[in-house]
Amino acid sequence: MAMLRTVEFWPQTGFVNAPWVAEPDEDAFVRSARGIGELYSEGVRAARVQARDSQLRLHCFDHEPGRTEVEVTVFTEPTDGFEMAGVCLPDGVAALPAPARAALVLDVMHAAALRMAQARGWDPEAFKSARAHVVAHDLRFRWTGPAKTSPGRRYTARTAFTITDDGLGRGVVEIRRVADNTPVARSAEMVTAGAETVFRRTAATLRWLGSTTVQIDTDDGPRVTEVVTLPRLTVRGEGANSPESTPRIEVVGGATDDAVPDTYHTALHVLLGEFREPQWLSWWSAAPDDVLEIWYDLVVEHPARITARRGGNKLRVRIERPFADMLAAPDHVALARTDVEDLLATVRRRAGLGPHPELPDFDHLQATTTDRIAERAALVRRMKDLVDRLVDRLPAGLVAAFQTDLDQGRTGDTMAALRTKLSHLGVELTDAERAEFEALAATQR
Repeated sequence: MAMLRTVEFWPQTGFVNAPWVAEPDEDAFVRSARGIGELYSEGVRAARVQARDSQLRLHCFDHEPGRTEVEVTVFTEPTDGFEMAGVCLPDGVAALPAPARAALVLDVMHAAALRMAQARGWDPEAFKSARAHVVAHDLRFRWTGPAKTSPGRRYTARTAFTITDDGLGRGVVEIRRVADNTPVARSAEMVTAGAETVFRRTAATLRWLGSTTVQIDTDDGPRVTEVVTLPRLTVRGEGANSPESTPRIEVVGGATDDAVPDTYHTALHVLLGEFREPQWLSWWSAAPDDVLEIWYDLVVEHPARITARRGGNKLRVRIERPFADMLAAPDHVALARTDVEDLLATVRRRAGLGPHPELPDFDHLQATTTDRIAERAALVRRMKDLVDRLVDRLPAGLVAAFQTDLDQGRTGDTMAALRTKLSHLGVELTDAERAEFEALAATQR
């Protein structure tokens, strides 16, 4: 026994600049039905209606001039491959305002589904829920793809698609800052076929070309969107009680890449995390500058070095290490420790400071690095297990996208996208699944 998955008008799509159906009223109606069908089908799938065929296909009969009312004919005799219904439309459907025509489509689609439910013994509540799902989304199908994080983790990019009244999909690439979720760039609009499968396939081609440039492949070829660099903003206060006059150490982060070995990346962050301890601030307080700002760049193409610049009562130091060095290094943990020691030597020299507090010894650093990597791997396994439990309630393409992100260690992106999709699709979780989801989400805060 199959599960009813799709309730839609036929044809599903057509050319951008040519009619999908010969008659104007029927053409306008079928185009409006594209987005309504996607939404109604979402609602039906959530109800898991057991059916002989997975599709209820509707189509418009040839136009009858002079008709003043809509007539729906449901073919209750079984057909091969799909359930079927036909619709006769009155004059003037093409002239209706778009919201009114969409409401008419929903009424027709819902009436046909209820009549077929009566003939097949399906629970009518499933279709009432599907209709409510369409209304809750304002009769407009929207789909947002999973976010992908830039090298350096300063930005995320995602696709956002809508099926408009002409039956076509229109989408953009949105780029947001990770720190505060502020949108900072938006691509030109792209036109696609109006179907979630097309949106998902297009979104899968989204990739970062660098730390500020993202590309997506469309039927018209690749499209590139770039983050515009904004002027630096500095807010300063004056007086003894100003926070700007308080010594502090800020570990900012920087540019990295999936090719950077996990052991190096983890060991580096273990060491940089040490600077949050009080003894390091006490050491830095003797410097002539208020702020020590620490960066790294792990995608440079020149030889490794430590750079330091002073300005605005701040000393900014940066580890610059090409990942080719890391790939060739026999011990990534030792290399990370060397880079941090060199950074501290530069800080001492530029700020005229004495000996700094002790870093963790090598054995402790190696053990902590191993533990952190194991913890992340365990977290990824738990997230994969949760996605596997939901595989029968999520679209296959979405599951594959989640698994790909988790294979690359993108736990934060996965949990954010999973929360959005569970809500959007109305997926019901068991108490155990909900508890596990919230526990995993808490690890990403």
